[in-house]
Amino acid sequence: MVSEERAAYEGRSRKRRDRIVELHRQGLKGYEIARELSVSTGLVSIRLKEARSAGIDLTPYAAASEGGDQNKAGACRERGQGRASRR
Repeated sequence: MVSEERAAYEGRSRKRRDRIVELHRQGLKGYEIARELSVSTGLVSIRLKEARSAGIDLTPYAAASEGGDQNKAGACRERGQGRASRR
């Protein structure tokens, strides 16, 4: 059995964390993100906590759009996933 290279694993892990952050910013809840990515809710929670500690902005797009970012918030509403569509 051959394990994958450390760099490959870390790259895949970073991409998954970035995707978790992206889905969170689109307004998905932790269990929805977990289902979408086929990972545990615990992993989603840990990655979001790590992102916060690293200073990554986790502000949902709907809140960010108040500052002028209409494109991303509109895309979330079209997909039915933005916080604005749940109100």
